[in-house]
Amino acid sequence: MAAESNPLNYDRRLSQVESTLPHLATKADLAELKAELHNLETRLTRWIAGLGFGVVGTLIAVLVDRFAG
Repeated sequence: MAAESNPLNYDRRLSQVESTLPHLATKADLAELKAELHNLETRLTRWIAGLGFGVVGTLIAVLVDRFAG
């Protein structure tokens, strides 16, 4: 009878929210993720810069060989 008197069924809705809470990220989880993403961004930036320098160096070597050699 209690469920009939409560058309919005707050108990069921509350239990669904409470069952979802353990799966949500905490502040510590988000801080760890942020640090991990920053580290990844730094590594990728270094890789891209290194590849760019390699391509430019190769291009210069080919041009020097083609026109000066």
